[in-house]
Amino acid sequence: MGRMMFAQPVDRRLLLKGAASLVVLAPLPAWAKTAPTVAEVAFDPAIPALGNADGDVTIAEFVDYQCPVCKLVFVELKKLMAEDRGIRLVMKDWPIFGDVSRDAARMALSAGTHYAAAVDALMANQRGLSERRTDTILASVGVDVAEARAGLAGRKPAIDALLSRNDGQATAFKLRGTPALVIGGKLFKRGMPVAELREVVARVRAG
Repeated sequence: MGRMMFAQPVDRRLLLKGAASLVVLAPLPAWAKTAPTVAEVAFDPAIPALGNADGDVTIAEFVDYQCPVCKLVFVELKKLMAEDRGIRLVMKDWPIFGDVSRDAARMALSAGTHYAAAVDALMANQRGLSERRTDTILASVGVDVAEARAGLAGRKPAIDALLSRNDGQATAFKLRGTPALVIGGKLFKRGMPVAELREVVARVRAG
């Protein structure tokens, strides 16, 4: 992975490029009988919510901690959450870049009360990940990495079941890669800048 410099203005074309297509917008239940429901995607009890846990609009982002576009989208989502206290954000870990990404997802989900800080730090990372790099990043935000790794074996079945659910949902949505956003029951196979996020959230609130 190349270095990402967030000091520069966000390239809207890169956000719109996303994983595969420009946009797909549809009510989730209308996809097919086997499609996941909004509740399954946005309210999985195994995923801690960021932002306002009781927010009126939920945004779910399918992500990999080594996906550079996911990192740009997360910057835009943080801008939105800073100005809109009604946003509930759910990170749908979909580690498509291999074992290192899967390890990072497992460790973030093992961060306990430091989960939000762990997500922030992993998303801000501008270097390629390794287990050692992941440990360094998480330790920098207060995670007891030794304890988290020691307890990971016991947590793996539940975490891997969560990752499998996320993968099944991504497959049902015919996603070709990360990022993808589910906003208020609508699916977007791409990222978007904060201005467009505001517009989509406003439409969701307007019904």
